[in-house]
Amino acid sequence: MKSPHILIVRRDNIGDLLCTTPLIHGLRKKYPKAFIAVLASSYNAEVLRGNPDVDQVFVFPKRYEKKSATYFFAKLWKRWMLIREIRRCRFDHLILANGGWRYARHLGGKEMIGFRERHQSDHCQPEVIVPLEHEGREDHEVVKMARLGSVLGVTEAMGPLHLFPDPGEVIRQREHLVALGWDPALPTIGLHISSRQPHQRWPQESFVALAQELMKKKKVQILLFWSPGKNNNRMHPGDDEKATWILEQLDHHGILACPTGTLRELIAGISLVDHIICSDGGAMHIAAALQKPTLCFFGASNIDEWHPWHVPYHILKTTSQRVADIQVEEVIKQVDLLTR
Repeated sequence: MKSPHILIVRRDNIGDLLCTTPLIHGLRKKYPKAFIAVLASSYNAEVLRGNPDVDQVFVFPKRYEKKSATYFFAKLWKRWMLIREIRRCRFDHLILANGGWRYARHLGGKEMIGFRERHQSDHCQPEVIVPLEHEGREDHEVVKMARLGSVLGVTEAMGPLHLFPDPGEVIRQREHLVALGWDPALPTIGLHISSRQPHQRWPQESFVALAQELMKKKKVQILLFWSPGKNNNRMHPGDDEKATWILEQLDHHGILACPTGTLRELIAGISLVDHIICSDGGAMHIAAALQKPTLCFFGASNIDEWHPWHVPYHILKTTSQRVADIQVEEVIKQVDLLTR
């Protein structure tokens, strides 16, 4: 056990993987000579770039909207080759951060550690099942990951999230924004306007009213972030039209567009702000990992499970569980509290 081979399986979302980084750090502290790898997805793997606690990242290719038979079989081939590569590592422990026994059983690990998988029979479960009270709904995701680590004797897995912006990308973003008139010495608030879930989207009119009030009362600079692309893209809807409309309404006065076509660009951009306002999602967890005080909008998501971890934050949530029902005046009040 001085140098075990450990694989953490986390193929879901950006925030989920970031909430697993305290566990990864705890494993590294407990086993400095261990070989620690992560099976991530092509969607979230970027958040592990530069992480010194991880020896190797295996990338699971996510599905995309392609209908050709050639593409389909090429994807299957890549996934099979990935399984073979992982099996060759002969992992001692597979940690299933969010289930996935049916896939993980092909990876060849000696022991699987995970939570009981609902809707699966007893023989389709990890060898080591970590119990969760109330199905984990009262525990933050970081706390749940720490419970998985306790099976291997990890006692320090509740610290901050770990994220390392690409230095070259940060420099490029900074130079680009300075050329547009941004002053790094002045307070900057980031507005992230996108969310994949309709009930977690704040109206564009509300963002305009908020930006106008912030610039009038606080004399701050605003960086506008959004998911790029058309809003009618079924696989990855974007907010190019929404962002353009907001910028036009504000006549670009005091607000700078910060387009982020890649996750690496988004991480670098958020690293440059002092505070951020956003909906629950990947951007919120990126901000928390970068130690940015955060004001976040919650729709139907569980606050206990997913609030920003280890960073100052304020949350707004309505009884309707629709972010669109949050009033601009209430947001202004919370911003005042957050930025004192």
